[in-house]
Amino acid sequence: MYRVIRFLCVLCALCGSEIERPERLRQNKECNVKEQPTILIADDEPQMVGVIAYALQTAGFQVLMAYDGLQALQQVEERRPDMVILDVAMPGIDGFEVCQRVRSETTIPVLLLTVKDEQADVIKGLELGADDYMTKPFSTRELVLRVQAVLRRAGIRHVAAVESGPLRIDFERHTVTLHGLPVELTPLEYRLLACLATNAGRALTWQALLKEVWRLELWQGSKEMVKVQIHRLRQKLEPNPAKPTFIHTVRGAGYRFDAGETNDHLAAL
Repeated sequence: MYRVIRFLCVLCALCGSEIERPERLRQNKECNVKEQPTILIADDEPQMVGVIAYALQTAGFQVLMAYDGLQALQQVEERRPDMVILDVAMPGIDGFEVCQRVRSETTIPVLLLTVKDEQADVIKGLELGADDYMTKPFSTRELVLRVQAVLRRAGIRHVAAVESGPLRIDFERHTVTLHGLPVELTPLEYRLLACLATNAGRALTWQALLKEVWRLELWQGSKEMVKVQIHRLRQKLEPNPAKPTFIHTVRGAGYRFDAGETNDHLAAL
């Protein structure tokens, strides 16, 4: 029965729609671009993690993934995410214990997920320091809205768009325009551009892009996969793809988005 409930949760989550794309308050020191908040998702069901990760990335977040309590604690210690989403029913170290440890050592906001709808569980989670609580099944729309609300309470603001000269990436509308005209991008191309743009001024390795944009481990993908998509983006965005002005290749380091002086026009919600 527990497996059936989890399957229904995944189906329900797939019905969610796109939400505004939030950014973190902290700024990139090199280019004054605000980075995306990083959300850690911890659930022992890989399919559920994938569904939540896709919804959050589509909404403009960076994600980390863990499949048990120990992995979650390691990610918190090593990566210091901006928020943690925890399934309470993980084997071994469950979500309640992870929540307790996280809140005893950090101020990172926590949202708990469970298939149980018992008042005792709600009270227990809140007493342990959880900032919010959702019962499965849920829609990804509601989840993203709750995540945004928790981050707002934590003091993390939202950014509506990134502009670089004639190029504008609108995270609210999920659109890209060049000289005021719409640019048609595939979902993968959009995620790649958004990842580069919200880390403007920083060189991202192909390995980092593969993991963040494709959600793949190194053995599952290749440098060529990233190179091909970068080439396609340049063909659609650059006046002269051979001499790019937006997406630069940094020899030995990866790819860097140049937002130039127009970063001062970032629109904050």
